[in-house]
Amino acid sequence: MLALLQRPELIGYLRRHPERMAGAVEELLRWNLSVGDGLPRIALADVQVGDVLVREGELVLVLLEGANFDPEAFERPDELDLEREGVNPHLAFGAGRHFCPASAPGRAHAEIALEVLVERLPGLRLAVPSENLVWRTDFIKRLPERLPVAW
Repeated sequence: MLALLQRPELIGYLRRHPERMAGAVEELLRWNLSVGDGLPRIALADVQVGDVLVREGELVLVLLEGANFDPEAFERPDELDLEREGVNPHLAFGAGRHFCPASAPGRAHAEIALEVLVERLPGLRLAVPSENLVWRTDFIKRLPERLPVAW
C-alpha cells in the first residue's frame, strides 16, 4: 500500500481499471519484497557464483530483492508497472521447496483489501511525509512501524 500511497496516480489507475487488480497485486508483490538485510547462509562447499568464487564456510547474504529486479527476468525492472503482462516470476512467496503454501490465500486477501481500499476510500493518502515513517529494525521483513493515513 505504501508504494501506491507514494504514487497516487496509480491508485487512480486502479479505480479506473479494477480488472487490473490481480495483476497489480503481483506487481506490488514483486516491487515490495523486503527481506531486510538478506537471508544469511553459509557455503557448504566452494561454489562459483557468476564471477565470484564463494569458499566453503563463507557467509553469503541472499538478497531476494535482487532477483525481483533482474533485467533478464523483467522488462524495465525498476518501474512499478501495474500493466505488466505475462507471468510475473517474483519471489515474494519463495520458490521451489521453500514456496509458501499460503500464497493463494495471501494473493486473494491482498486483492480484496486493495479493491476495498481503492473503491471505498478515494481520498486515501499518507498522513505524514514518507521520509518521516519509522521502520522496523528487529524483524526479518522491512516494514514501517506504522502507516499513518488520512482519507
